[in-house]
Amino acid sequence: MNSPVIDIHVHFGAPKDEEGGCFWSREFTQTAAYYAMLLLTKSLFKKIDIQRVKKHMLGVINGSRFVSKCVLLAMDQVYDENGHAHPEKTHLFVPNRYLAKLSSENPRVLLGAAVHPFRNDWSEELDYCPENKAVLCKWIPSSQVINPSHQRLLPFYKKLADHSLPLLCHAGPEYAIPTSLELYNELNNPDFLRTPLDRGVTVIVAHCAMCADLSVICIPTRSEYVARVLNRVPSRRLLFGSDYSIPLAEMCYHKWKSPWSRPMFLLKMAVAENLLDKSCHLIKEMGFDENVFTNAARLFESIRY
Repeated sequence: MNSPVIDIHVHFGAPKDEEGGCFWSREFTQTAAYYAMLLLTKSLFKKIDIQRVKKHMLGVINGSRFVSKCVLLAMDQVYDENGHAHPEKTHLFVPNRYLAKLSSENPRVLLGAAVHPFRNDWSEELDYCPENKAVLCKWIPSSQVINPSHQRLLPFYKKLADHSLPLLCHAGPEYAIPTSLELYNELNNPDFLRTPLDRGVTVIVAHCAMCADLSVICIPTRSEYVARVLNRVPSRRLLFGSDYSIPLAEMCYHKWKSPWSRPMFLLKMAVAENLLDKSCHLIKEMGFDENVFTNAARLFESIRY
């Protein structure tokens, strides 16, 4: 591959701290995603803090043999339509400035920014992101209480389009980051993303849609959709994303293999200790084209910094 392999969907999070300004809620610490993160960072019975998370994440990213760069995803607070922040309704906050600093210090880390469109300073914050080499803007509508079809967001979309900065937006059920009200899950309807598309924004629909990333496809509950994605979505519209630190489960895919190839497949998975590499191997074994690993590099070339 001539273009670098980029994982566009890697999560970061930490408990409340002074260094980075991150925090998470009590509700978040009751989710399966939280316990998966503790398990993968070997913190299940140890105190977890931002230094431990950072050391682990950079170790995984720098230790990958196949993945050249990873997009670490920020997460903005909840804001109401008057521009007021609501930390009491925010279940995960990862500031742009902390991840911008990490990316400036680590050549294999890219900034995946997050800007809530109801912030009073959204325009300045959105300018800050390309100035600091952000490669996308990330939303989880249900968790952040954002309706992507809201007409007040049109100036926001114009600025995204002006910068050619892609919008990575969650769609469908959200299990990792809680929402303050169940009815907000309706905001994850991918039909709402027609509004930014109509305004010239490149929209990446997380977890697989028409310009999509493949994050979280390596878990048992998604195995039934693999063939459908392969048959219906052109490889040029797919982007590699691991959704790390969500665990993968290679054992659920060996049923596709013949009795002769199955042992070699399982051996390859066992040898690949780095979970980013393992995710790449698994997606290749599913039959996805090599282009899915390098499409992001070509997409990011068009960003106007």
